Amino acid sequence: MARRAIVFFLYAILCVALASALESPERRITSAQAKALVMVSLNAKQKRLPSLGVDLFDDPSSKFLFAAVTWAGIPGGSVVVENYAVDPYTGDVFIAAAECDEVRNERLRVLQKQIRASLHLTQSEYRRLKTKGPLCER
Repeated sequence: MARRAIVFFLYAILCVALASALESPERRITSAQAKALVMVSLNAKQKRLPSLGVDLFDDPSSKFLFAAVTWAGIPGGSVVVENYAVDPYTGDVFIAAAECDEVRNERLRVLQKQIRASLHLTQSEYRRLKTKGPLCER
């Protein structure tokens, strides 16, 4: 009887392990994709700034990836162009410091469509995951 219980227990553990292995991995955008989304969110004037760069921050306590876009700056001036929040599950981009301001432009829309396709994110899944920006009242 004890031997049967052990075999059953080992079989159950094997089934759970196989089920976990067969599940699809968490579908999130990559750091490179997040940076690309941020770069296409910039307006034409911002894109012409010298030494433009994106620093990405993945805060485990937040649902969003945060990005600071910086440039060479002028002496005594700010080097920060803008701060963004990127939803790692949908590719939606928000102005991090503005309540509920989602960035929208044609180049961003095209890139988001490509990234969502690479994640195998259906339109119904997107609608289910869609959220407001990080500063929106819930």
